[in-house]
Amino acid sequence: MGRAAFIVPPSAPKGCVKPRAFGCRLWDADGGERIDFDMAGGAAILGHGHPGVEAAIDAGPPAEADVRAALADLLPGAPGICFTAEESQALPAAIDAARRATGRRRAAVWEASVGPFGGAGDLAAVVVDPLGMRPAELKRIREDADATGAVLIFDEGASGFRVHEGGVQALSGVTPDLAVFGAQIANGRPIGAIAGRSDLIAALSEDDLAPPRPEALAAAAATLTHLAVAPVAQHIGVLGAELMAEVTRLAEAAGATRCFRMSGDPSLPAPLFGAPWLEGLWLREMAARGLSIIGPHAISAAHDEAELARLIAAYVRILPLMVDQARPPERIRRGAFAFDARPEGLA
Repeated sequence: MGRAAFIVPPSAPKGCVKPRAFGCRLWDADGGERIDFDMAGGAAILGHGHPGVEAAIDAGPPAEADVRAALADLLPGAPGICFTAEESQALPAAIDAARRATGRRRAAVWEASVGPFGGAGDLAAVVVDPLGMRPAELKRIREDADATGAVLIFDEGASGFRVHEGGVQALSGVTPDLAVFGAQIANGRPIGAIAGRSDLIAALSEDDLAPPRPEALAAAAATLTHLAVAPVAQHIGVLGAELMAEVTRLAEAAGATRCFRMSGDPSLPAPLFGAPWLEGLWLREMAARGLSIIGPHAISAAHDEAELARLIAAYVRILPLMVDQARPPERIRRGAFAFDARPEGLA
């Protein structure tokens, strides 16, 4: 379903139904309809085939400077902006820019269990996924990065525009030196962006940055314009908080809390399972109930209370099944066998 966000709902030829996607719904070749809670990995933040985005693509690519300005206007501090063809190129390019600027080589991903720098004080960059982190925690990492001379990089590939129209940095008041964004800025079309201090943007190497595709730039221009005026993050946050609260209540009522719980930020609620086979059961049962979901619940601007009610109703049925599957198997008594199982040839 990774390409679902790029499919405009076409007019099906007579006698033929094509796979298509629109809003938060998917239709397969047989006309079967599903509600999508994956949304191209969360990137289709406005919904599949958003009319404003598709119209912008049909109109042709805008000037890249205009798209840079649209993204900069959403972020605090009027940062410099650079685009690349893929999200996967953005973070490595940002780390390389930090290395050039600091003259250091080492970079580390921040983890709660080991601290912001993993015990190292000679880093070029420390990378943080800020989704769900407290402002005080981010502030402490900001102070530590300043004290050691490391470049602080926020990976906002998941959090950007889900928690706030200006990302976690706008919501928390903690501004990184660089931030990277992905396909969510173009409602699911492949693109990457690096935003931050002008000297670090200048340190980016053109060899690391393939140019963005024209249709992705057009989609980004329309998506960013919509995000600037519509309360997308607020809508996602309200539905996500409602989902987490209701599923948590259902899990407690079903006695499922030892094998399942909802975790993460309300903008991207994530299911956690007590055993791998429970996740398999969850996937099968969700699909059987017409719900397309493979991980975190990627709510979009296209979802509403009706779709949320369908998802919660599925949990009403699935959680008791998970409780049954989570019970340890009963020991089989030896006397239950009709005969002893012995190696062949032994009396």
